[in-house]
Amino acid sequence: MRIAPSEKAGRDKKTLRGLVGLNNLIDPMRGKPASPGVGAKTWQLLQQADNVNLTNEGMPTRRDGYSAFLSGSSVTASFSTFDFSRLYIIDSGALKRVNSDGTADVLMSGLTGTAYWAEINDVVYLSCDQKVEIHKDGWVTTWGLEVPVGGRATATTGGQLNSGFYQVAFTFVDETGREGGTSTSLPIVVPDGGSIQLNDIPYLQGCRTNVYLCAKSTVFNLITTLAQGDYTYAGGPLGRELATQFLDAPPAETSHITAFQGRIYAAEYVPQGDMTVVWYSAPLGYHLFNLNEDFFIVPGRVSQMAGSDDTLMLSSESRVFLYNREGLDQVAEYGSKPGRHADIGPDGKLYFWTNRGLCRVSPFENLTESDVSLAPGQTASGGVIQQHGYTRYVVVLKSGGLPFNKR
Repeated sequence: MRIAPSEKAGRDKKTLRGLVGLNNLIDPMRGKPASPGVGAKTWQLLQQADNVNLTNEGMPTRRDGYSAFLSGSSVTASFSTFDFSRLYIIDSGALKRVNSDGTADVLMSGLTGTAYWAEINDVVYLSCDQKVEIHKDGWVTTWGLEVPVGGRATATTGGQLNSGFYQVAFTFVDETGREGGTSTSLPIVVPDGGSIQLNDIPYLQGCRTNVYLCAKSTVFNLITTLAQGDYTYAGGPLGRELATQFLDAPPAETSHITAFQGRIYAAEYVPQGDMTVVWYSAPLGYHLFNLNEDFFIVPGRVSQMAGSDDTLMLSSESRVFLYNREGLDQVAEYGSKPGRHADIGPDGKLYFWTNRGLCRVSPFENLTESDVSLAPGQTASGGVIQQHGYTRYVVVLKSGGLPFNKR
């Protein structure tokens, strides 16, 4: 019996009951059982999906398009705060805050080098050729204060000091009250009934100088705060103790930065030993670093670093490590490409792109290697996006590299 064309079309019609996602690791002609929760259906295999999103039910929807938001710009870096209330970009070397209408306000100029960002307590930290703090109200300042150098101390008469060995040290303090690291102390022997004359006191534009005295002990106490000029100390009550001795500003050569458990971590690659030194700040003192003690070493060059509530993830191009202040553990024998692609999901876990797909910590999990193998790219930028009731991780790659174990 001959079948009419319309009737044949009806018989050949297939009902799409849901797609489980991309899979390029199995034969598309064979399929395999679906994952739990989908029932007894076999995989509805997608070998390619351009401009498509999949819903929680596995149904395809067309992805949103896009249009230009900032015209005529040369943006080399961007950062959005955790609450999405502020967007910063670096455009032709200028740090700008982007407004909701597409305009942008210049906050700072003259920046060069690759930009790395971190946020803690509503303050955004920027690491490039300069180290910068960006505050919520748009105020921008240097991240960290340099350690004072110089000064002269001379013993004189006409004071109330007892004879003995004294030391004087200096710190800079800015208009917000942040105090930097301490200078090398100046030793001086004072006669009975003497005083201390201080000249060439270190000065930093926009800051005042705190002067500390160690009087025949190991404790330094504040004796005065100066705008600029010389000073003579003849005796009198001592102020608070010095709290920033042996501390420094953030190391100038660091690249990747991130916040983790009340500190900021900063990575500095040392090519001579093919290793990365990871420095960490004083607790709640994000502009202060003890370069003598507060660091650990990671093999290779760190290409991605980010912190979640309980774990700091560090990835080189060949390994992934987890650090939790008790030690450094290697969790994968493959790493990540350079770029900014680590982000916190709604579950509080950290998602990031690797040479073998999307991974998550903690604990370490590879979320894609059983289903799909993609070229890792030369660089990667990615993040968790919550939109239209769905949560997705989106990664943008500069094409390149070879997929691992692709069929």
